[in-house]
Amino acid sequence: MMNMLLGLTALVVLVLAQINPIAKDQEALPPPGTIAVLACWPPGPTDVDVWVSDPKDTKPVGYSRKSGPVWALLRDDMGIVNDDSPINCESVFARSTPAGEFVINLHGYSIPSPVMVHVEISLNGALLDKTDMEIRAKQERTVIRFKLDGHGNLVPGSENKVFKPLRSAGQ
Repeated sequence: MMNMLLGLTALVVLVLAQINPIAKDQEALPPPGTIAVLACWPPGPTDVDVWVSDPKDTKPVGYSRKSGPVWALLRDDMGIVNDDSPINCESVFARSTPAGEFVINLHGYSIPSPVMVHVEISLNGALLDKTDMEIRAKQERTVIRFKLDGHGNLVPGSENKVFKPLRSAGQ
């Protein structure tokens, strides 16, 4: 009787191991983008837009052109318009990192009074830049410009904040 119980237990263990095999190590999912931009500002009827450009595309990506070969605008936050959330944030991701210059701008589309916008930019999962920038109505400002080499690495000394208009550049 004891042998039969041990045999049955061993059989159940073997069958269960086949039904629910132990998970093998899996590679982590790649991040949604090689470059990520997140811009957030205080709650209220304020519409700030993120505009981005890359060396591969002649037209910038922003609210009127939500994606290109490299960039994709995931959320165009218009403040309180069509939005139940008090959180005001826009996020943009780059799916690749071609060699050349990248530009990230903010534009005050509809702003009743100047607003402080917090911007974080990451490259390959590491923080590249973090800044707070004041934006006024209809004002466009460059958050950062930087260059990448052919391997998606930051070119040393290439970071700057020299203004480069993007909003009307591709229209």
